[in-house]
Amino acid sequence: MAEQRKKLNAEELHAFSDEMSMLISGGTPATESIGLMLEESKNPVEKMLFQSMLDTMYETSSLAKSIEQTGVFPDYFCHMITMGEATGNTEEVFNLLAKHYERELAISAAIKNAVSYPLMMVVMMMIIIVVLVTQIMPIFERVFIQLGSTMDGVSGGILAFGKFLKSYGWIFLAVVLVIAIVIIVMRKTPNGREKLTNFFCHFKKIRGIYEKLQISRFSSGMAMTIGSGMVVTEAIDVAATLATSKYFEKKVVKLKEAYTENGDLGKSFSEAGIFVGLYGRMATLAARRTGDIEEVMDKIANTYQEQADGEINDIISVVEPTLVIVMSLVVGLILLSVMLPLLNIMTGIN
Repeated sequence: MAEQRKKLNAEELHAFSDEMSMLISGGTPATESIGLMLEESKNPVEKMLFQSMLDTMYETSSLAKSIEQTGVFPDYFCHMITMGEATGNTEEVFNLLAKHYERELAISAAIKNAVSYPLMMVVMMMIIIVVLVTQIMPIFERVFIQLGSTMDGVSGGILAFGKFLKSYGWIFLAVVLVIAIVIIVMRKTPNGREKLTNFFCHFKKIRGIYEKLQISRFSSGMAMTIGSGMVVTEAIDVAATLATSKYFEKKVVKLKEAYTENGDLGKSFSEAGIFVGLYGRMATLAARRTGDIEEVMDKIANTYQEQADGEINDIISVVEPTLVIVMSLVVGLILLSVMLPLLNIMTGIN
């Protein structure tokens, strides 16, 4: 089964966790829940996945083993279900996983919105400019020639650029395509994603948003793992797998070392520098009252996600009008470079 399909994405994991949580909380046994999902599924690949899980459950009577043998669920997902099954908290674990993936989907949607709209604006702006300099400017050139004049100065430079672009534009297009392909390929490998992240994190604003998202993911992981009944050291290990930053991973390693040494989770958070200010105090107080740590971690995760979303929206609110203004200025400059000399010629003729 592992060879037949790739790992499930966040959307699929959220849908599975949410449905399992609802079915189990409604009193449906895990085996029947998988059977119902098999009957409802219309996708042949999904049917194979659920059938494989069902066969394993009949053989082993273990939901955790049926999930693990598919090879399409993340390791921490399998670990969580194993812990839930061992402690009798399977329903709660699925609920925590559903909340975690819902947060992941919200983060992904915010990032996509932040990137896709400005990118679309840039593409539109480039298309308009290319059409102006390669198609419209030659028409004005013919008008100038018919009036016994030539285009020079700024308009002449723009016209020359348009002719060059029309003759060798395929080179620019090829370069853009190569860059796009390189970025797509890099995003598919851990090392490539890290290099892209390091590049964009040179910008202070983006670095701040990225750090908040890392803390949100880690806090969500801690809430999820501790809520499933894991001991703190295991919870830290599983939550650490959700981090995608080498810098943040070093903090997590420091956290585990500090906790192993002093046994005080609140103090270890401070020493590792994961939570600061109010959130550091909240985490410290919650760690000393074990019953509160899961709830506080969830609140911290939500707060940091909301802050990151707010900063992303702030960037969009600045970038959007800026791109419109830049496009208007460029298009206006191109048209004025032609219209003003043309008006002078017409005035001279009159």
